[in-house]
Amino acid sequence: MGVSTVLTWLVYATLRRDVAGATTPYAAVFTDVFGLREGDDVRMAGVRVGRVEKVALDGKLAKVSFIVQSDQKLYGNTVAAVTYQNIIGQRYLGLSLGPLGSPDPLPRGSVIGVERTEPSFDVSVLLNGFKPLMSLLDPKQADDLTRGVLQSLQGDQASIATLVDQSSTLTATLAGRDEVLGGLITSLNRITGTIAGQNDQMDHALTQAQRAVADLDSRRPALQSSVGSLAQVTRQLSRIADEVFPSFEEMINREPGFTKHMASIEPQLAFTGANLPLMLKGLSRTFGDGAYGTAYLCDLNATGFFPGLNDVTTMIVNAATPGNARPITQENLAWHTPRCRNTVDG
Repeated sequence: MGVSTVLTWLVYATLRRDVAGATTPYAAVFTDVFGLREGDDVRMAGVRVGRVEKVALDGKLAKVSFIVQSDQKLYGNTVAAVTYQNIIGQRYLGLSLGPLGSPDPLPRGSVIGVERTEPSFDVSVLLNGFKPLMSLLDPKQADDLTRGVLQSLQGDQASIATLVDQSSTLTATLAGRDEVLGGLITSLNRITGTIAGQNDQMDHALTQAQRAVADLDSRRPALQSSVGSLAQVTRQLSRIADEVFPSFEEMINREPGFTKHMASIEPQLAFTGANLPLMLKGLSRTFGDGAYGTAYLCDLNATGFFPGLNDVTTMIVNAATPGNARPITQENLAWHTPRCRNTVDG
């Protein structure tokens, strides 16, 4: 039992890896400490100088408490980083001097801020980033390449040539993909250049759009009330249509009905439509002075009863009517007043 107790204590002490001598406690705040655990090493320039004591959540950040040998000083420009220790994923807390900060020693129990810490790096994220590339490779080629590497490492010299050939094939495949990516990048560069050339127009369009949106936003209450009014009017029109549509449909479809009658008087409708503008124009002239009718006897020639007065009367009318032609000749003689002349022209 005594031997078992001693061996158990030795195993525990070896795994715990206590720090020899006096120590000083510190802490550091990280955005991510994935993989870092209690008991992991604290190192300076690769040399173990301390141990991680506690990893806890501090709000949205992670706070790591650790101890360092008292003869190793931390300064105001010390940077703490979570670093890979080996390929199986173990981490350690690395301490180094950064370009920023005070060169004065940190007091006991000081906390290194998040601006002077480097978070942990998850290698699985990096490997997952190669997944699209690996999906483009032929699985048989990938297996042949892996087999060639293993045989070469085992000392099979004959497989070295095969490995070189497979590596060349893989390189050619990646080079072909590189050309495609190069063409894509070139096309994107052209598109970006075109968009950059239209920068002023885009700025102007965005400015105008912003003004329009701001104007619409300022008129939001009026637009909301208008939408409400439109909805009410639409409901009323729908109600009216529901009430009128049956009667209208009956009028259209009844026998003998409206449609058949309108088709039978098509010539009369065409004549009415052709003469409607002239009729409306005449009505406008007739009732243009008020709520009564006005008529002019423009074509009445009272001098027909006295043939000798024809020349004299027309010359007097022509001279007394503004706007008649000059000189006064038989061709330029006026037979109507301005009102009647306008009437004659329609």
